[in-house]
Amino acid sequence: MRFTRLRFLGPIVLAGVGSLAACTPKNGPVADFVLKNGIIHTMNVAGGMAEALAIKDGRFLFVGTNKAVKRFMGSETRVMDLGGKLVLPGFIDSHCHPSAAIEQFGAVALFGMRSVADYQKAIVDFVNTHPGATVIRGGGWSNTVFGPAGPDKVILDEVVRDLPVALSSEDGHSTWVNSRTLRLAGVTKETRNPPGGIIERDPKTGEPNGTLRESAADLVSKVIPEYTVEELARGLEEYQTMALAFGITTAHDASLGVGGNDLKAYKALERAAKLRMRFRASLYTDPEKGLEQVREQAAERDRNTGPLFQTRAAKIFIDGVIEGGTAYLKEPYAHKTGFRGEPLWAQEALNAICAGLDQAGFQLHFHAIGDAAVAEALDGIAYAARVNGGRDARPMVTHLQLVSPEDVLRFKALDAVAVTQSFWFMKDDYYSNIQVPYLGLKRADEEYPMESFFKAGVTVTSSSDYTVTIPCDPIQAIQIGMTRSRPGLTEPGAVLWPEERASLEKMISSFTINGAYANFLENTTGTIEPGKSADLVILDKNLFELPAEKIGTAKVILTLFEGREARRPL
Repeated sequence: MRFTRLRFLGPIVLAGVGSLAACTPKNGPVADFVLKNGIIHTMNVAGGMAEALAIKDGRFLFVGTNKAVKRFMGSETRVMDLGGKLVLPGFIDSHCHPSAAIEQFGAVALFGMRSVADYQKAIVDFVNTHPGATVIRGGGWSNTVFGPAGPDKVILDEVVRDLPVALSSEDGHSTWVNSRTLRLAGVTKETRNPPGGIIERDPKTGEPNGTLRESAADLVSKVIPEYTVEELARGLEEYQTMALAFGITTAHDASLGVGGNDLKAYKALERAAKLRMRFRASLYTDPEKGLEQVREQAAERDRNTGPLFQTRAAKIFIDGVIEGGTAYLKEPYAHKTGFRGEPLWAQEALNAICAGLDQAGFQLHFHAIGDAAVAEALDGIAYAARVNGGRDARPMVTHLQLVSPEDVLRFKALDAVAVTQSFWFMKDDYYSNIQVPYLGLKRADEEYPMESFFKAGVTVTSSSDYTVTIPCDPIQAIQIGMTRSRPGLTEPGAVLWPEERASLEKMISSFTINGAYANFLENTTGTIEPGKSADLVILDKNLFELPAEKIGTAKVILTLFEGREARRPL
């Protein structure tokens, strides 16, 4: 899409900002930083474009024309000539796991690899460079490399026999362990599957094969210690550097444990003034506990009220994932006769916890992959609203791999937010090796609705689910959301459900103002307008002048968060 005519905003000024000593002739406020000669998409409700903007004390002071911005320029004002570059609000990743970044930056990182040989080499390299290690941890292996039963412990035994090894899958829902780990944890063929979990087994002997699905990974927790606060904090610092380079200025960490080291790592960085972007987070809700956990969650939430780190939401997992056979479906799996998966919550128990959390003022945040899981989440939302009365609750449901058309409409009726991951909207190896054989062709071809949500008037946000998606570059997601095909492929047969392709404007809104709304931040960020935090990105190419299949070639050359440069021009 191309814009042939630009509609510029008139002068807009933030009132009440005190002037500096070096002031303009009209004695008005003087900006710290001015950007001019740009193509600024403000993304505000009124729409419109601007040429220039002024920033003072970390907030937008003025948005308008090159001529009008001059009145805010003093002798100490920094001025950047954008030279016609595109400016957008800072991107918001509405569902991700920054606290897991240590698996990419400080452990065995298998992300992006697609062979057993590569996995073994990465493990050996890590062991050789960490001679003092007493346990080997990491993640990123792909279910597509293995069959339905997952990877075998023997593969790990061939490279590490004397140390326990635990490697999470790239989707975070399975753990691959070696024989040493199983032995130390006492997991044998007599060990039963825990509630909500699956121990994959050798079909002949019944022995655990080394793949532990969902809660079954907890069986080895006494052998595999969690990462320390220091390790997690180091990973978070690496994440911030990476995210800001991609233009992400706000992220929602989707599941933190009350009192856990991951949460403590955020607090440690907050105390040390090392948070360089804005974080919102959800507190994990345990299906093995009842309403008694709400008080503990509320106490934790009330301890996290800083401007950059807050935990206002509660995360509820309804099901698992398709590739693990743990997603909850309305119709049986194609490869498991009569099996639809099982929800982690009975509906009555889910309704009770939803009502309790809602009454305590929590925003509800659901993981729902299967269509039956989505329906159950919406039932829980409806129950909470019916019992407690309506309020501005903004419940979020994420992943939405399979959604019945009638449930798309229920999102709007319930004021629920659809949190999508358009990075995955393509026919890739997961589609070929897992989704088609596990779901059948029809369901595989009708995965991940998006345009339907927009058409129904639902608030749609975008996210990466990092570390599931690496790199977590929003510009790549914008392209895939528009094309629904792998980058570089343009033929019609490569498109996943073409009717669900979204426009560029919608994709950008999902990463900006819609993400802000979903996180109760629409008065803080998400648009470029006076009074809001000066969060923005400058791109090297104008997305509105590129064909959809070339959107991903654009790069962020500068990110500002609260008016501060997070990445200098290349």
